[in-house]
Amino acid sequence: MINLILAVLCSAGVSIFMRASETYCRGKYGILLMNYAVCVIAGLLTTGKNLGHIGEAGTMTAVGFGVVTGLLYCGAFILLQWNVRKNGVILSSTFMKLGVIVPSALAVLWFGEKPGWNQGIGLLIAVVAILLINLEKGAVRTGGSSKAGLVLLLLGGGLGDAMAKFYDAYGKTSFGSFFLMLSFLVSGVISGLLVVRNRERITKNEILFGVLIGIPNYFSARFLLWALADVPAVIAYPTYSIAAMAVIGAAGVILFKEKLTKKQWTAYGMVILAVGLLNM
Repeated sequence: MINLILAVLCSAGVSIFMRASETYCRGKYGILLMNYAVCVIAGLLTTGKNLGHIGEAGTMTAVGFGVVTGLLYCGAFILLQWNVRKNGVILSSTFMKLGVIVPSALAVLWFGEKPGWNQGIGLLIAVVAILLINLEKGAVRTGGSSKAGLVLLLLGGGLGDAMAKFYDAYGKTSFGSFFLMLSFLVSGVISGLLVVRNRERITKNEILFGVLIGIPNYFSARFLLWALADVPAVIAYPTYSIAAMAVIGAAGVILFKEKLTKKQWTAYGMVILAVGLLNM
């Protein structure tokens, strides 16, 4: 369970630093490139001696899952960055966490996991809470929101997270860090191409925030992969998503002075209840 808690905190840290970067970073993709560069370095450091086993059984599985996951990661991260600017940190992060529906459904339909009554009620309460938060106009920036962008963010984030369960089920455990490193490498290459295409100059602030975002970004994925080895996906994914959402919401209020309505405060209380039910 400690791995799941650490994954939650790291996931929340990504969104919080993304929000903070708005004030200091003007480029769209430079910060993503630096973020993924940090993730690749972290992946290399944690892969360690297992690099000597590349080419053995399980390598191509890690490569295949890594490439697909990298494409999903980059797409979701670009969408998150765009949505944070368009819709605000609470609404954007909440919709990304609403993507919990995707891996939770796959855990039941694909992997045959059977949630207990408490997990079922907890997930239902979590979804209701998320909808309450998003139905409040106070969570949307004055410039208006983009519904299409939010839906794509939901699907992209959900599928990206679900890949960790697929690798846990079909991949080789010893290649877990290698799988993640490849995922971030693919995302980094795409981000680099976007930087070149848009002729962006990477500033010192983008390097700084790239590091601040990259460290929790890598370890949120790594801790989640470890957590899935011990905790059923139907419990791990909802807990990971909604608990991070609660941390992000608190940060939005405390650090960024975002306003919550009474319904939203009630919804965050429901999130806490849902986390408790999911882990009974």
